[in-house]
Amino acid sequence: MYGIDIFDSIKLELDWYIIYYGIKHNLLGIESAREYVFKKLKENETLSEEEFELSWKIKDSLEVLETIEKIPNIQLNSKKQMATAKNKIRIAIIANLRESEKNISKLFEKINLIYEVFDYPFDMESFISYMPTDDDYIPKEHTQEENEKRLLSRLDSFIHEQISLYI
Repeated sequence: MYGIDIFDSIKLELDWYIIYYGIKHNLLGIESAREYVFKKLKENETLSEEEFELSWKIKDSLEVLETIEKIPNIQLNSKKQMATAKNKIRIAIIANLRESEKNISKLFEKINLIYEVFDYPFDMESFISYMPTDDDYIPKEHTQEENEKRLLSRLDSFIHEQISLYI
């Protein structure tokens, strides 16, 4: 599980939809709710009673999710908001892995797992190590280093494109 710090380096704006989706799908720890409240306090944002409750009353994920559901003006049944939250978390995790994992083989092992966790999204196929190429590139005709460089380039392009959707 990740914390909300994965959003800092890519400067994606957080919201309760992201926190809710992340906790509900075991991508973010329950302490992410408290961290988000403290972040909002630090930025002098006005908080609801429910948000204040999340700053001190965190026992389990069910309780946290139920409290988030009570926050005014949050419509957790919005498919669009949940899809955006899911994508932002996916981008943040991938960008975090790209930044933190220096071993390229391990990086792509972890990226392959993220591909699975997020139900094999089509837009990730171009940098999934075991997927066939989508162009005339023939991996067998290149060195492992060249193949890795190609995948890294595609990964970096994906991260940049996805982040630009939300900035």
